[in-house]
Amino acid sequence: MNKGSTIFERKRSDMSIFQQLIKSIYSPETIAKFRMAKIGRTIGYVFLLMLIASIPMIISISMFMSGLFQAGDQYLDDLPDFSIENGTLQSDEDAPVIDDDDDMTVIFDSTGELQVEDLEEYGNLVALLERELVFVAGANADVIAYQDFGIDFSKSDLTGFYSTLSDLSFLIIGLVIVVVYLFNTGLKFIGIFTLSLIALAMKSSQAPQLKYRHCWVLAAYTVTLPTLLFALLEALGILIPFQFVIYWVIAAVMMNLVLRHVPKPKEPQMPQ
Repeated sequence: MNKGSTIFERKRSDMSIFQQLIKSIYSPETIAKFRMAKIGRTIGYVFLLMLIASIPMIISISMFMSGLFQAGDQYLDDLPDFSIENGTLQSDEDAPVIDDDDDMTVIFDSTGELQVEDLEEYGNLVALLERELVFVAGANADVIAYQDFGIDFSKSDLTGFYSTLSDLSFLIIGLVIVVVYLFNTGLKFIGIFTLSLIALAMKSSQAPQLKYRHCWVLAAYTVTLPTLLFALLEALGILIPFQFVIYWVIAAVMMNLVLRHVPKPKEPQMPQ
C-alpha cells in the first residue's frame, strides 16, 4: 500500500458514522474506500440508517395510535349503558343508535333490528349488534360473536379496561414502533444481502480482487441513497409507481459506480 493510501485509511478510520452517512448519499468514490470497514461497525451503520429512514414511519404511527386512543375514549363515552349477557347485547335503548362521522361510523343496536348485511352502505365502522361485534376497515370486515368472548361484561368493565390501555398508550406505541423498526431493519439486511450478491456478480470485470465480505460492506453503504430518498418521499406524501423497481435500479447503478472506484490490483512486475 502506498503512502497516499495509508493516509486515507487513517482518515477513513477517524471518520464518524454520521460523516459516513453523508458521504454515502452522494459519493461512490468514498463508499469504495469503506470496503475495509469492520463488519460490526457496518451493522451499526445499517441500524442508524434505518433509524433515520424510519422517522416518517415513527411520526405516522405515533399520530395514528394517539388519535386512535383519543377517539376510543370519545366513542365509549357516547355509547349507551349496556351489558353483554349470555352472548347477547342488553340495553334500555329501543332503537338503533348511529353515530356517523366522516372517517368512522359507530352503530349500537341491542334491538336486533339491524343485521350484518344491513351495514354494507357504510364505510369504516364499528357496530355493536344484538349478537355480534362488527369491524369494517376499507375492504376488510370482521364479525365476532359475543358468545366467542366466553365472558359477560358491561360498559363500565370495557371503559375500565380501555382506561388501563390508555394509561399504557406510550408503552404500547413505543413497543409497536420498535417492532416495526426491527422488522424493517431485518428487511433491509435482506436487501443488503441481495445487493451484495449482485456486487459479487459485477465485480469480476471491475474489481476482481474483492471478496464477499467486501461486497457486503459496500452494499450496506450503497443502499443509503435509495433508502433515504424513498423515506423522504414518504415523509412528503409522494407516491410514485414502480417504487420497488426504481429502488433496485438506483442501488444497482450506485453499486456499479462504487465498484468502478475500487483501485485495481497492481500487476506483478516482471523481473528484469
